[in-house]
Amino acid sequence: MTLFSPRAGLLTLLLLAPAVAARAQTAALPGPPPHPNGTGEPTLFRMPGIFELEMPRTERRGEVTLDFQPRFRDIIDQSYLRVPLELRWGVNNHLELDFTGDSYLPLGLRHGDPGWGFSALDLGAKYAWLKWLKPVWETSVGFNATYPVSRPPIELTDGHNHFSPFITLGRKVDDIKGLSGFINASIDLMSKSSTPGNYGRNEPHGKSMTLRPGLLYDRGPWHYTLEVAGTTTRLIGRGAHDFLVVRPGVLWDVPRRLFFLSTNGRWVAGFTVTATLGPDGNTLSTGGRLRGELNLTRIFRRSPSTPAPDPPDPPPWP
Repeated sequence: MTLFSPRAGLLTLLLLAPAVAARAQTAALPGPPPHPNGTGEPTLFRMPGIFELEMPRTERRGEVTLDFQPRFRDIIDQSYLRVPLELRWGVNNHLELDFTGDSYLPLGLRHGDPGWGFSALDLGAKYAWLKWLKPVWETSVGFNATYPVSRPPIELTDGHNHFSPFITLGRKVDDIKGLSGFINASIDLMSKSSTPGNYGRNEPHGKSMTLRPGLLYDRGPWHYTLEVAGTTTRLIGRGAHDFLVVRPGVLWDVPRRLFFLSTNGRWVAGFTVTATLGPDGNTLSTGGRLRGELNLTRIFRRSPSTPAPDPPDPPPWP
């Protein structure tokens, strides 16, 4: 097992510096109306490296978000800076579409010119069932598709296309206030692309299946998370390789007064410890993120008056 060195501890502190995602909400109604797929409570979405579990809820109807999260850790040991950009659109009360471009920019701090561009493009969709398994379970199905593009640094992609359909179920635990349980099942279908790449440590080299149970415990502005991801290539891939990831973490809704920039959005800081067991060896690592949500609705709105309500949704899919 590889433990953290003082250098890795420095990386963790840098990760806790603003690796900020700017969310531009262009059609959200003012105030916190109840979410049609829940109770109106703030919805947590995936935070890469901190909170990986795909949640069953979707964006509200008409809401468009732009996430911007530079990887400031690259400044320490890379010649480039990764800047993932994600666009997410709530088509209606139960359908969400998203598009992500994994961009990278040269830093000019080390020898060599990695160039700039996109290393991969990601497309995804999620459909939340508003009636199926209700009221006990919240359920959604969807897919994520990843396509390497151009000629990025070889370590930024594994050189394969990925298509990953999934299903997620979640429910509140009646006996413990604030506790919710989730389970996510997915498969990863891989195909070789024309972009050269390199596998990372403890990454499947072929088709695989993943079962990811998790817990979320809400205590006011604090959100405690636990994820366990078991991945195997035994059933649909070649070979017999198993991977296990255990990731406890904590997320904190940061008070708005702590920021010099006054916004109507949401700021979430996260910290996690990740234990990984796999054929390439066992590792223990930590990580942190600070993610910001900037509401640009008032900037683009011509009139301060309340906009007209959205038209009713079409009937849900059968």
